[in-house]
Amino acid sequence: MRSIWRFLIAAVLFLACEYVVIRLMRPTVMISAASIASLVVLVVLLTGVFAALSRTLDRATNPLAYMGLPLDAPVARSIVVGFLLGAALISLAVLVLALGGLTTFQWRMNGAMLQAAVMQFVLFAVAALHEEVAFRGYPFQRLIESIGPVPAVIVLGALFAVPHIGNPNSSLFSAFNTAGAGALLAAAYLLTRSLWFVWGIHWGWNFVLAVVYGLSVSGFDTDGPVDGMVKGPQWLTGGAYGVEGGASGTIAIAVGFAALFWLVRQRVLVGAPTPPPSTYVAVLPIPITGESEPPSSSA
Repeated sequence: MRSIWRFLIAAVLFLACEYVVIRLMRPTVMISAASIASLVVLVVLLTGVFAALSRTLDRATNPLAYMGLPLDAPVARSIVVGFLLGAALISLAVLVLALGGLTTFQWRMNGAMLQAAVMQFVLFAVAALHEEVAFRGYPFQRLIESIGPVPAVIVLGALFAVPHIGNPNSSLFSAFNTAGAGALLAAAYLLTRSLWFVWGIHWGWNFVLAVVYGLSVSGFDTDGPVDGMVKGPQWLTGGAYGVEGGASGTIAIAVGFAALFWLVRQRVLVGAPTPPPSTYVAVLPIPITGESEPPSSSA
């Protein structure tokens, strides 16, 4: 079966899983045990479905490694490195605003706020893994085989922005930045073949933005130990949507691309010789990921 058909089958199954779980579990509050439970169910269900497709349609003997989730790799190190990179990038976006005197932070250290921080630590972890499995996992990898890496990154970046359009206070600028962030995460996958690493970037970005700086994440405001406020022109700050909807977020995303390619240029990340997209693998002198199985022919 050709790769494009495998991509379309995976996309349809993804939408079906999302619809069924949301209809059955009906989470209504963003920061809640019910929301976390529904996301956990979605992660397990999507991973299982995509693993089954890898096994049956692609003849993969190790479906998790094939999808970029090898268990025999230094998983914790991959996640931590990614988390630190995501935290550094969003900190840069906030620093841009702080240098302009546009931010204020108020500490609210009490039991309730610390409990909220722990809840968000778990929530953002599961939410980021859910989006990575869905958007940088099996469907994206089959799209790479079908149309090549650059077009696949552009298409999936645009598709990644679509669910965020319905977020509170979204705008054309926020959609552009979200597509750029999706492309950045896709590039991180292409350079490492590790969803563990990409998950860490996504998780670190969201958690640090919400809990460490107390600012809105993609239009959603959450409670925590820090209450951050941003003032200034919307084109720079992102307004009520948050820094991801303004130029400060664009700067962080652009620096993220530069950081990834600088790591490759300095041979901290060493790309393999130019193979077909379906077998593109990057290796590290001190690997943060395991090497996934090369996909089978898309014929």
